[in-house]
Amino acid sequence: MELATSNTVKKGKTEQPYKLKMREKLAFGLGDFGANFSWTFIASFMTIYLTDTVGMAAGIIGTIILVARLFDGISDLFMGNIIDNTKSKMGKAKPWVFWTAPPLALLTFMIFNVPSSWGSTAQIIYVLILYLLISAVFYTANNVAYSSLTSFMTKEPEERVALGSIRFMFAIAGVLLITSFTMALVSNLGGGQKGWTLTALIAAFLCALPLMTTGWFVKERNIAEKIDKNQKTSFAPTFKALLKNKFFIFAILLYVLMYLAMTGNGVQVYYVTYIFDNPNLMGPLSMASMLPSIAALIFAPKIVKKFGLRNTLLAGLVLGVVGSVICWMFSENVTWLLIGLIIKSVGTGPLIAGASAIVADVGDLVYWKSGIPVQGSAFSITSAGMKIGQGLSSAMVGWVLAFGHYIPNAVEQPDSSIFAMKALFIYIPLIVLLLTVIVVALFNHEKYMPQIRAEIGAKRVGEKRDQSIMQ
Repeated sequence: MELATSNTVKKGKTEQPYKLKMREKLAFGLGDFGANFSWTFIASFMTIYLTDTVGMAAGIIGTIILVARLFDGISDLFMGNIIDNTKSKMGKAKPWVFWTAPPLALLTFMIFNVPSSWGSTAQIIYVLILYLLISAVFYTANNVAYSSLTSFMTKEPEERVALGSIRFMFAIAGVLLITSFTMALVSNLGGGQKGWTLTALIAAFLCALPLMTTGWFVKERNIAEKIDKNQKTSFAPTFKALLKNKFFIFAILLYVLMYLAMTGNGVQVYYVTYIFDNPNLMGPLSMASMLPSIAALIFAPKIVKKFGLRNTLLAGLVLGVVGSVICWMFSENVTWLLIGLIIKSVGTGPLIAGASAIVADVGDLVYWKSGIPVQGSAFSITSAGMKIGQGLSSAMVGWVLAFGHYIPNAVEQPDSSIFAMKALFIYIPLIVLLLTVIVVALFNHEKYMPQIRAEIGAKRVGEKRDQSIMQ
């Protein structure tokens, strides 16, 4: 791989890996903090805002989300190719991170301000259009570009895992702030539509500023050169090269499952309100679900270096399954539920850090085999998997609640509604976690990566590569 700028430094006669400075890693991590003030804010609270404040039916909301996410998955495919063909002074991915942040923030504010004077049909159309613009256009452009920075910033495996760790530490911080304080903030700022308006305004600001900081300050060093520098990297051959690689298919499945397991995020506010009759428990549950992952994220790069990525992820996922089983057994006991969530959080932490490193590896694999630069496209199609998983997850919240005969603002919910909440918070995520174990076990590419990176460094890609590797 020929680089736009050097990804190595020379020490004597030995070429040493380039180590990213901590300030640049922190600038990168800020982006996921900001992105969550759009994505997690919407995923966690849009449904309850629309059902309990606007008065929209839960089943309709679920359908809107799924329709938008299907378009979203399609737009992801094209966005990666756009990034791979972008040429600008800022780089390939950076300008998309920077310039899409302000409109994403504005649309996030608008979707929590559904005009109360409009009829129900007009309100549905309003939400559908805004949600399509957020998920299929601006968040797609922003997130695909942001995720692909993991590949563009460095080619070093440990540095990529470190970027994934720092990224998700900031993400966890954002998610914790959002899930722990949003409902209290809405209430303290006047409740009802007024409370949601002011809270959404704060979220919009905290979305735009961090993402623009990332887009401005990080650097792109590891840019794959095209074999024919005058040739466009068109969508069809790029897409074909990706789909021919089995590890890329595994990566898509991995992302679908990772985000399909997040039905608990969308139903958590219902769970604490109607099962524990205490909305203030959302903060402790969110912290138990997120904070322990930070320990795993801090140590993930060192553990991966010693034991390998796949082994680390599998061991963590088994621990996550144990935690989920505890949650299943003690679904209405706050103490044991928190213990189960803590164990699950520690176990799934390495997966959070390692997923983007896996995709960066897949991008290198595809480039080595085909000679086609796919750094942006690899992240775009796995992002499509992420969006499909999130779409199904968010839609399932509306559908399952509707199937369970959820009654908005009711003092007591029917047993079927309580079961629906437990299914979304515990049962479905556990089943998905077991499937994730199977998919992670399929990744056996690590032992070949040192040879493949050496081949790329020597510009032996496509037909010039050593085809005996991985046979």
